[in-house]
Amino acid sequence: MPHKFDPKNLDRLDRQDRRQLIDVEAVFSQLPLTTGQSVADIGCGTGFFAIPLSRHVPEGKVYALDIADEMLSRLRQKVAENGAANIEVLKCSEMDFPLPKGAMDGILLAFVLHEQEDRVRFLEKVHELLKPGAWVGIIEWEKKETKMGPPVAERIDRSEVKDAASKAGLDFLLATQSGETNYVAVLKRPDSRKERDTATEAVS
Repeated sequence: MPHKFDPKNLDRLDRQDRRQLIDVEAVFSQLPLTTGQSVADIGCGTGFFAIPLSRHVPEGKVYALDIADEMLSRLRQKVAENGAANIEVLKCSEMDFPLPKGAMDGILLAFVLHEQEDRVRFLEKVHELLKPGAWVGIIEWEKKETKMGPPVAERIDRSEVKDAASKAGLDFLLATQSGETNYVAVLKRPDSRKERDTATEAVS
């Protein structure tokens, strides 16, 4: 997000040593990925996750969204260099995503949830994009001081993710450690029957 990241520092996002800090394949192993899914990477940056994600859904599609033109320009170059024909690069705003509602099998939010002023509203907007039973994968910073990442006061811990997810109508499935600096949380949109049951209980 432009208010959090200076586009002049783009090269920092593509440094090789960043790969040693974040095990991308370990992150993907936590997600219920299948080959034909339609997946959105919201806040994709320069494609750190979007490029390898596209190889996990070879029969599906990755929609890579960001609000910074500089990020999207760099990503388009990398998509071409990697021959990643199943990635569509799209510009978005923080609360408006140019995707069909109810069409996504999964959504990846890598280091973006802590940046939102209204995390519940943000997750509600994400929820609108999901098919019943679809997943949300969240990668976030551990709530402790580290050499990289945002100040501790801006970080969001697992319990805060769980609380925001619940308020947004999403089920919290799991949260696992992912290296020293971050963790992975997985949410799920309830299936249609469960949502109907919940609505009926609320009316009762």
